[in-house]
Amino acid sequence: MNVIVVGSVNMDLVFTGLSALPLPGETISGRDFVVMPGGKGANQASAAATLGATVQFVAAVGTDAFGAQAYDDLATRGVGLDHLKRVDGATGVAAVLIDDSGENSIIIAPGANARVAASDARVIAETMDGAAVVLACLEVPLETVLEWSRIAKQRGWTFILNPAPAQPLPAELLANTTILTPNETELAVLGSVDDLHGAGVDTVIVTRGGDGASLYRQGEPEHSQPAYDVQPVDTTGAGDAFNGALATSIAAGDSIDEALAFAAAVGAIATTALGARAALPTREQVEAFRVG
Repeated sequence: MNVIVVGSVNMDLVFTGLSALPLPGETISGRDFVVMPGGKGANQASAAATLGATVQFVAAVGTDAFGAQAYDDLATRGVGLDHLKRVDGATGVAAVLIDDSGENSIIIAPGANARVAASDARVIAETMDGAAVVLACLEVPLETVLEWSRIAKQRGWTFILNPAPAQPLPAELLANTTILTPNETELAVLGSVDDLHGAGVDTVIVTRGGDGASLYRQGEPEHSQPAYDVQPVDTTGAGDAFNGALATSIAAGDSIDEALAFAAAVGAIATTALGARAALPTREQVEAFRVG
């Protein structure tokens, strides 16, 4: 089964070695600076492809040097790029600040991500054969995400929405969403789990960082997934790895409980190196990690 990722491509400008994240008006010195490929959609697509999924990535990059760099990195990871557009202008960028505990703050300039068009969605979907899992985030236009949710619902595809960056969502989008994956901050913007179930979301997975994740299905008690024990180096992209793994596992036919445990392991492993993609594991590495 295909995994279709609809999302963003950024280049991450990463500042590390901060004693603390800066307060408003404060200047903090760090130790190192590096430029790395990122973007929620690109990270999710990379995670899924590394785990062995057949991935088609719906996205856009600019005609600048960052666009070429981002494209090349995705190609080396086996991400399907037939629907990655090159558009005039700048590629999206993100400034990532990481303190010595591994926590981060991120600032994004969307660039080409703002031009991932809703009008392209049905044309692209017509090229997709068979069943699919669609995974989307909110770093591309909301109307584009909504259109892909409509297509998924009409075709009987699973639609997974990672609602980041957090914002209020249209009722139609929630009604079309099979699995919603907010973190605790995003959940506070969207409302309670009961509210989301009432809006038509079948399954809500709340990610809680070092406290694991909670699974809420309509009419069933909460299921808690403990966090895996790792020493984090950089939490940037851990949620993206989690979502890419979740989509991969669902596409493989796994139960939601198994998909959650698999995704939690991938998200944990992803924190063990600097950068959103440096520690993305293969399926074999995940299986060894879970056994060990």
